[in-house]
Amino acid sequence: GCTVLPHRAGAQALRARARRAAAGLAACVLLLAGCGGEPASSAAAAAPVPEATAAPVQVADGVLTLGHIASTGYNPYRYDSTLVAHTGSLLFEKLVEITPEMDVEYRLAEAIHIAGEVVTIHLRGGCVFADGTPITAEDVRASLLAAKASPLYGGQLAGLTDVKVDGSSLTLTLSRPDSLFAYLCDLPVLKASEVGSDQPTASGRYTYGEDDTLVKNTRAPFPQEGPDLIRLVDVSSYEEMVSGLAVGTLNLYAAVDGETSSAGYYGQESYYRTNNLVFLGVNASRENPLLNTPAARAMLSQLLDRRQLADESYYSRAYPATGAINSFYPCVNSQQVIHARQNTEGAAALFESMGYAIDPQNGYYTDAGGRRLEASLLVYTGSTYKKYAANLIREQLAAQGVQITLQETDNFETYTQLIAAGEFDLYIGEVKLYNNMDMTPFFAGTLCPGMAVSEALTAAYDAFRANKGAAGAFEAAFAAEMPFVPLLWRSGTVVAARSVSGVTSSLSNLFFSLSALA
Repeated sequence: GCTVLPHRAGAQALRARARRAAAGLAACVLLLAGCGGEPASSAAAAAPVPEATAAPVQVADGVLTLGHIASTGYNPYRYDSTLVAHTGSLLFEKLVEITPEMDVEYRLAEAIHIAGEVVTIHLRGGCVFADGTPITAEDVRASLLAAKASPLYGGQLAGLTDVKVDGSSLTLTLSRPDSLFAYLCDLPVLKASEVGSDQPTASGRYTYGEDDTLVKNTRAPFPQEGPDLIRLVDVSSYEEMVSGLAVGTLNLYAAVDGETSSAGYYGQESYYRTNNLVFLGVNASRENPLLNTPAARAMLSQLLDRRQLADESYYSRAYPATGAINSFYPCVNSQQVIHARQNTEGAAALFESMGYAIDPQNGYYTDAGGRRLEASLLVYTGSTYKKYAANLIREQLAAQGVQITLQETDNFETYTQLIAAGEFDLYIGEVKLYNNMDMTPFFAGTLCPGMAVSEALTAAYDAFRANKGAAGAFEAAFAAEMPFVPLLWRSGTVVAARSVSGVTSSLSNLFFSLSALA
């Protein structure tokens, strides 16, 4: 099995009541290019609005109304559903939250200390559930074990091997060091006796009201300004939420990559940062000097204009990846060396040292035998974003004398088979990394067969895993070898009715803040 699975905030369970995170994508090529269909702004007019079978209940003025799947209940550890997770972020407090700025905000956890394979979680005192019972270390232990056994959170906790309680603290044992393990602790805390219940006692900002509503939890450990009441509407599919916003039966939902939304016609979009990495896979096993030497791979990366890719190919729904780690993580702040803009410095000298010179007649680097400096780029054309990106990459590199030939397929199965077989030079793909920036699927070769990884780079990565203070050194080692080419970090999208504004979302919580809701 693959160690990287789609994170709960991505394109997984919104289309159906309990769609599996890894549904059918073999060989760990999950989310490599299947995400990102028609841009929401251009597809808005085509959003399906099925004829209602009964008179819809209209959204009341000033009431936040959300989609919910009644049959799955409210326990995020029982179902692989992003809707349950979103509702759960209102009902259940977490150990930590990840802020919109990609930092860790301590909540029920007062501090998290990491030393090699041992993690110590110190709990904040005085926190209670909605019924007034204290939140204990035993509740946290049961929640951690339930999370590890759950379809939604189990992948990110695969390295957790043991949890012990010591008074108001917990000692966790990991299978390997993980300096960013705190980023995996954005986990809801339930009562130990209710981790298997469909409707566990609330511990967050809201608790259960009457008639499919959530109401303010007066005992919330971290109360927040926001609506006094949130209404839930039972839905059976993602399309029903899209049409629900159009006909006025709900007023906010999280858009799924590759699906149409009603933004731009019925509503508006807002964006938040995610760990969806768009990248170029590089097959260094090819007999191609552009691919099989570190300096050439680094130059290939340097000649790309990531800002243009983000703004034009992804319609500003992404931001440049200036390293292997998400560029907004504090541990790499100002320590990444990949440029967001194209940088041609040193290109001519490097390519000339490889035996290539610009042919003045066609503008491409050519060797003494007349062969151009070139590579093919595999792209799944069923993704409009990636199709546009591939064409823009071809244009950017052609302007610098490097010829890129597009290898296109509109069949996703064919695309994944070509990657698994190593039948590509470059390919444009996407993966949803866990929040601890686990690069194992890359370095193990499961995401990119033929990728070059040196012992020095592996050692730098292991040092970063053991100590986040080594993140800068890892980034420097990575940039020097460029085993794959990070391009962009995708943004998540929230679609809301035009009457709704002020919802602040983050990687770990679609409803990170409702204090400015209007």
